[in-house]
Amino acid sequence: MADMQRVIYFTQRPHGMVTRDAFEIREESMPRLSGDKDVLVETVYASVDPYMRGRLSSGKSYTAPFEVGKPMTGAMVGRVVDGGRTALQSGEWVFGSWSWSEYAVLPETALRRLDPSLPPTTALHVLGLTGLTAYVGLTKFGRPQAAERLVVSAAAGSVGSLAVQIGRLLGLTVYGIAGGEDKCRWIEHQLGAEKAFNYQAPDFADALARGLDSGVDIYFDNVGGTVTDEVMRHLNPHARIVICGQIALYNQAQPTQSRPLFSDLLVSRAEATGFIVGEHQEEFPKALKRLQSWYRLGQLKVEESIVVGFDQWIDAFLGLFSGANRGKAIVQVKDA
Repeated sequence: MADMQRVIYFTQRPHGMVTRDAFEIREESMPRLSGDKDVLVETVYASVDPYMRGRLSSGKSYTAPFEVGKPMTGAMVGRVVDGGRTALQSGEWVFGSWSWSEYAVLPETALRRLDPSLPPTTALHVLGLTGLTAYVGLTKFGRPQAAERLVVSAAAGSVGSLAVQIGRLLGLTVYGIAGGEDKCRWIEHQLGAEKAFNYQAPDFADALARGLDSGVDIYFDNVGGTVTDEVMRHLNPHARIVICGQIALYNQAQPTQSRPLFSDLLVSRAEATGFIVGEHQEEFPKALKRLQSWYRLGQLKVEESIVVGFDQWIDAFLGLFSGANRGKAIVQVKDA
């Protein structure tokens, strides 16, 4: 094993659209085991997620910002290189959160051994925080009733694509919103949505009005901005808005003006709730049991947008904000 490894550091807070200038790849010494319960892990798959953009800024947020001058961190799947004196064995797949690096040393308690009968990457999407976000957000805050009408924005993304399918499995009539006709066709033909709307199309607002002529009972919002402005015009009485993300706003240097959405809530007597899935861990066991059942039965499809190579890690993250991914964005850091 080499004596040096590569690590990606966060070096400056972006103003507006994040660029490669915010990061730096450095070489440093390989980490070594120091305690009896330490484990050396090789990073194989890394998750890149839109929420990370918020942590690059220093403003008020639901989680602490990344520290300038420190390595980036995120959800990872890796292989045990050296389990030390722990119960983990060399070659086992594990899930955890650690630095954007080729290797990491973590305490055994920070790692979860993965089920070898399932693809290891499922820990980064359908059986991880992505799947939990879609399920908990929709069921706990959307409170779906069969035959209601669900609209999902960023429906071709990691959370959105699962929310579309979960809604359909719960008996909802589901509509998706995404950027580009290819993504819209995928949402309709592969995910089973009734209709998908291309927000990039010049007639988006008119198409949405025609397609949602019976209104919206649940809106699962991943984007905010002008897309949400348009959806809010079509709320049914007592609709529920599940606020999961606001990716359209993350890279704005200055906030844009939008319609006064409170008036939409008042007229429709609707309820809008922001949620962070980590605050609802009591829901996880039931959610994971159901998600795993659906996945094993082939009722949940997950498309992985895998970018191969450590050198592509930063670009894979930046691609989230230009719609480069369909489904879950993952970096394959090492050979699987």
